[in-house]
Amino acid sequence: MCRLLSGNMHSPKRKRGLLRILSLFAKPPENASAIRTFQKTIGYTFRDPQLLAQALTHKSSVGPDDKKGLDSNERLEFLGDAVLNCLVTEHLYSLYPTKSEGQLSKIKSLVVSRKILGEIAQGFNMGGFLLFGYSEKKSGGMQRASIMSNAFEAVIGAIYLDGGLRPSRIFLQRFLFGSIDTFCKDVSNINYKSKILELSQRDGFGIPRYHVISSSGPEHAKEFTMQIEIAGIKLGEGSGPNKKIAEQNAARTALEIYDKEEITTQKKGVLHNELVPD
Repeated sequence: MCRLLSGNMHSPKRKRGLLRILSLFAKPPENASAIRTFQKTIGYTFRDPQLLAQALTHKSSVGPDDKKGLDSNERLEFLGDAVLNCLVTEHLYSLYPTKSEGQLSKIKSLVVSRKILGEIAQGFNMGGFLLFGYSEKKSGGMQRASIMSNAFEAVIGAIYLDGGLRPSRIFLQRFLFGSIDTFCKDVSNINYKSKILELSQRDGFGIPRYHVISSSGPEHAKEFTMQIEIAGIKLGEGSGPNKKIAEQNAARTALEIYDKEEITTQKKGVLHNELVPD
């Protein structure tokens, strides 16, 4: 210990050595039992359990004085997002040697989406290991896809800091990479908004417009109904627990009845009615 403290303390290698020794004297994390179980679940044992403890700490469980999110998993989520994108890109590049950059980008967008990461995290009960504030836990935070996906990224960030890229890649191989083909074939993962946008722009109709038709229910359980218009022509409606899902469902309805000639005909009729006064 004395030898370590002597000499050039500005050396990165010496700093890392000192941090490892000091971590041995740190008090165990508040949720030490859950952390031990979680490590068995993911198949990785941390040299510094404090990193994992922070990755499993939702911002609702820390005090209001933590304005920068330094005590929660927000910074680790930021780092984990970058590591995830790097390793997913690397994996897709090798997995699909004949796909174009555009095709790979679409697959990557799906794979790293909140929906997919949230489903994976819920698959090994991530919510059961997270530290929540009382209100967040009571309102269903343990099942919220956005929180689960953020925590998943935070865990990746923690693994990266603790062991580097190799264990991070192994973690993703275990929980994500093996299911990519399944995700791509699952119709529930299709981005209908993207598909209807491609058709609309290809046929010269511009960007589809979405409008809120109605919203009902209490704040924590609202139901939205959205309407989609292409070239001013109403093509369908869709409902969902938030606007994004409702828009996806509206776009799905529009895809089922999309007809270029019919839209062109109706568009001409609308323009004619606008030009000819009653």
